[in-house]
Amino acid sequence: MKAVTANINLQALKHNLERVKELAPNSKVISVIKADAYGHGVLPVANALSASDCFAVARLDEACYLREQGIKKKIFLLEGVYSIKEYRLCMESQFIPAIHSIEQFHCLQEFAAKDLVFLSQYDNELQFKYWLKLDTGMHRLGLSGDELTYILENESDFFNEVNSRCLLTGIMSHFSCADEMDNPENDSQRLQFNQQYSQLLAIPTIENKAITKSMANSAAILTIPDAHFDWLRPGIMLYGISPFESSMPMRTGIDEQLMPVMTLSSCLIAIKKLNKGDCVGYGATWCCPQDMTIGVIAIGYGDGYPRHASAGTPVVIHHTEVPLVGRVSMDMITVDLTPVIEKSIPLKVGDRAILWGDGLPVERVSQKSDTIAYELLCQLTQRVHFEYE
Repeated sequence: MKAVTANINLQALKHNLERVKELAPNSKVISVIKADAYGHGVLPVANALSASDCFAVARLDEACYLREQGIKKKIFLLEGVYSIKEYRLCMESQFIPAIHSIEQFHCLQEFAAKDLVFLSQYDNELQFKYWLKLDTGMHRLGLSGDELTYILENESDFFNEVNSRCLLTGIMSHFSCADEMDNPENDSQRLQFNQQYSQLLAIPTIENKAITKSMANSAAILTIPDAHFDWLRPGIMLYGISPFESSMPMRTGIDEQLMPVMTLSSCLIAIKKLNKGDCVGYGATWCCPQDMTIGVIAIGYGDGYPRHASAGTPVVIHHTEVPLVGRVSMDMITVDLTPVIEKSIPLKVGDRAILWGDGLPVERVSQKSDTIAYELLCQLTQRVHFEYE
């Protein structure tokens, strides 16, 4: 009997990347493949998304793994690095780090003064590229307006031709509310970002340099064309999922002309006929309202299926939705098979059950589990068997 399986549709990945390019044909694409490509498997995803202009990950070890596996494309580090040793590794592997704090900037200066000056004696073409990350309202990572002003007023010499081997090539920021299409914070952040860009270009040592801009995540790619700028940073939409799953009414990837990439499935391991009043699962929280047939499916929170999925969460068997009943266990869930039986479809142990993906948007499962699709994708465990097609 087949184990819990995540089928990854690589053609769907390519389709979704093409959808990004269709929405913003004049921008380059940084495909975000952090967190093991949102739980899909970073190496096969990176290979499938080879038409991207650049990849982005959160942390240095993620980038190093990609290089070790032969990925040669530019890799952007969204969280940057924190020591001279890590800057040296970025230079050796040609990673592009974001600088989001004064501390990181000072560490970069020290690296440039020591390692870059020394190494330049042996390599006349050596260059180290980095971006500045600005905080325009997310208040998570990024230089504040005051911090940017401090750098530009007190450290402007760092950007002159003496440091031409340490190149500022881009600035970025991150929307906090782009998934809320009418939120005024979106316009406020975009305007502040443009103002800070102008402030940057007003510095004589910077004004004639080509500095690119990036702000649009998946939600902004879909709804804020004025924020497309030079580089896009699609994440969740690459995997076929709408960034607007919390909107009313809920939107799914299909609404955004995207294709689901992951289909999670398992199989029926038991079919039980129960009587009215029989209770199902731990805590006896759900009891049969009538005589009925219950199916037991081999998946649970030990595989990453959400433990807090509520009664009524949809599962698909024989192209028919059946509702979850009872609590999710470590290895099993139980479903009401009545909708399949009413269609006179024969059922047997071993029948395939789709938990999300092709035919069942993951956004609907996350909504019934009081979470977001991102978490469901990222929390699958090592027990799940991955197949790529």
